[in-house]
Amino acid sequence: MNRRALLVGGAGLVLGGCFDRPCHERNPAQKAFLDGLSALAKPALSANNPLAVEEAAKQSVALASKVGAFSDWCGTIRKIEGNAQTVAVTVEIGPQVSLYAFNDWALAFAGSVTDLFSTRSRQAPPPGLSDTAIAALKSLRLGERVTLSGRMGEIAGSGVLDLSRLFGKSVAEHRQFLQTPRFVARIEVISALKKS
Repeated sequence: MNRRALLVGGAGLVLGGCFDRPCHERNPAQKAFLDGLSALAKPALSANNPLAVEEAAKQSVALASKVGAFSDWCGTIRKIEGNAQTVAVTVEIGPQVSLYAFNDWALAFAGSVTDLFSTRSRQAPPPGLSDTAIAALKSLRLGERVTLSGRMGEIAGSGVLDLSRLFGKSVAEHRQFLQTPRFVARIEVISALKKS
């Protein structure tokens, strides 16, 4: 009897650990943002109506622009590109939702899109990652869980946000955006997630 209780109790502990709350749900502001995106995307994608999909994509970007500053959001580093001067990082902050920050337009928008932005402003865009964040990235690994703080959309002027609004895009591109949205952000602080 004791052996059976021990086995059942041990299995309960293991399963309990598996069903622990995901890290992106621990910060109320981050969870509210992700829930808002999901509430917009699910009905639009299931409606199979191009106008609904387009409207949901625009509303998703509007929702992101209302976030402004964020702190202690949890994410997973998915990609680090470039070097210290031209760094670009993609951090997954929810199921298939990413924040993207970069310090060099040419790296982020190679090809003809660069020409679109070259006419907007001759000023250098603000860096997407602070020096502190770049220094911290050097000690982190791909796939590592991190906490991050910064500002949504605070990079490279308004041109980048114009692109992310998906104006003039096809229904397929709007649909792809709703399925795996990626938002531009400035990341001030990034650090390895402390085990609790």
